[in-house]
Amino acid sequence: MREFWILTKLQVSSLFGINKILHMKNSEEKKQGKRSLGSLIAMVFALGYMSVLYSYMMARSFQTFGTLPSLLGIMAVAASLLILMFSIFETKGVLFGFGDYDIVMSWPVNVRAVAASRVFAMYAYNFVYAFLLLLPAGVIYAILSSPPLWYYPLYLLMIFLVPALPTIVGALLGTLLTVATARMKKSSLVGIAAQMVLVFGLMAVSMRSGMAFEDPSKLANFAELFRPMIRGMYPPAQWFQDALTLGSVPALIWMLLLTAGAISVLTFWLGRNFVSINSRIKSKPRGETFVMQRQVHSTKASALFKREAKRYFSSSLYVVNTAFGYVMMVIAAVALLVKAEEVSKFLEMPDMSILPAIVPYVFGWMVSMSTSTASAISMEGKSLWIIKSMPVSARDWLAAKLKVTLMLAIPSILISAALVVIGLKSSLIDAVWTFLIPLAYIFAFGVFGLWLNIRMPRLDWQSEAEAVKQSGSVMVSIFTGMGAAAAPAIVAGITRSALVAPVTFIVLAGLTIAMWSSLVRSGEKRMLMLH
Repeated sequence: MREFWILTKLQVSSLFGINKILHMKNSEEKKQGKRSLGSLIAMVFALGYMSVLYSYMMARSFQTFGTLPSLLGIMAVAASLLILMFSIFETKGVLFGFGDYDIVMSWPVNVRAVAASRVFAMYAYNFVYAFLLLLPAGVIYAILSSPPLWYYPLYLLMIFLVPALPTIVGALLGTLLTVATARMKKSSLVGIAAQMVLVFGLMAVSMRSGMAFEDPSKLANFAELFRPMIRGMYPPAQWFQDALTLGSVPALIWMLLLTAGAISVLTFWLGRNFVSINSRIKSKPRGETFVMQRQVHSTKASALFKREAKRYFSSSLYVVNTAFGYVMMVIAAVALLVKAEEVSKFLEMPDMSILPAIVPYVFGWMVSMSTSTASAISMEGKSLWIIKSMPVSARDWLAAKLKVTLMLAIPSILISAALVVIGLKSSLIDAVWTFLIPLAYIFAFGVFGLWLNIRMPRLDWQSEAEAVKQSGSVMVSIFTGMGAAAAPAIVAGITRSALVAPVTFIVLAGLTIAMWSSLVRSGEKRMLMLH
């Protein structure tokens, strides 16, 4: 047990950059740790605000129809789905195939303690998502319903119990996917396809649920229909709701038993198979006998671009967390081409003429969230010395990373913009801005991602999730993109001014040039300072 707590403490403290802040003597390393922790806190506040707003809107609507308890069950399902998705993505890199596996396994510790600590680390990170979704819902429910005093300590206990089952199930599914694809030559592509299917499957479920909110009169039926669906598809959410709203002791006991049983089974199974699974993942499949063939010569720029593209597509987590925005954009464009009027009604826009003015900024928001550059430098990790030892300039190195983002974004923008222009029958000037505004956003935020990441790198990661999802540069880039797209969209929608688009384009172009010039001037120095 002592080994487990020591290992768990190391894992949890490394997740949020606490180790750097407390123990690093290098002031620059401490600054990086503080920036990472600060970005995490900013993300918590931003997501918490969205959760409060969404929970309050649902709570007021359900209260009107006397179905307020359904709020807790619905939010428990939402938190469980989110945790399930993240757990599947994080299995490789957190439970298996993590960077310091050889070091950890050389310590005089029990294998079961190592496996259990990795499970608990995954649970601790997922608890943040559960906390952000469930705590606001619980507080709002308490304000509106005035429950008895026992509700408050019980709710805190239930928040700890909810993440357990989806974390365990996600870990098992992620393990099966990881083991099944470990020896495939194109394992990353299989992982990308599987994770993309899962992401859009969850989005489809969410959108179908959201359609019930189009008409307030449907909310009562939605809550009544959702209750048996929760009970039939995911009983723990119903137990969560019953324990808190009805004081059901059997529901609480079932939650406790399920949590303890799921964690025990996974920990026991991992303890027996931890080494064999990691060995299978780390071992290389036997390929064909190498035969020297005709060698291909290319320029430095071309070789660097191929290197970056290969690194990008080798990580399913990297691709899924960056490329989904482009897929969303194409799907949205197809929807506007085929059913523009239905989309307008769904968005509660009786006047369709506003769509051509807003769509370019919606696409700009999607592409700004999908740039790979915000974590491209961090993804170098411990192999950074290779690029630093090569006879290449920082400008070529950074340009290669930018080209990977542009390689995916530009075709997606051109296809989506063409579909929208046809579907909305846009005027010539609207059509021009439908193409140019998203292109301006992808160039601006592609460069902005590099500008941030070279100043806020996360090179000491042990799991790719730390670089792709938890780094400060990624958080800042995402939230800046949301604001940079929302502001002109609101102004364009309200004022209908023809000046909004050209002003936005000029500002983005000017910022892009300024940031790229800054990168070129200080790139060499900053690249050599990275370690």
